[in-house]
Amino acid sequence: MNLLRLTATELKRNTAEVINAVVYAEKEAIIERYGYPVVRIVPIIKISDRPGKEMLLKKYFGLIKDFPNLKSLRKFKRRPVDL
Repeated sequence: MNLLRLTATELKRNTAEVINAVVYAEKEAIIERYGYPVVRIVPIIKISDRPGKEMLLKKYFGLIKDFPNLKSLRKFKRRPVDL
């Protein structure tokens, strides 16, 4: 796993870049203050271990009942439109 070492000021200026590097590049970030490491940021789940879209769709498909045909229940009046 790659390691990023940066100061608290660099983290403050580049927070989005650091988070993206940790999440998508699966790097660890060590944050230093006054030259001493104080925080380590690591990814929770590796991208390869995350469930795919297909698996999630299969898991939740059919959980909610189908909606009835609402077109017949709608009460619209056709109004003439003058242009």
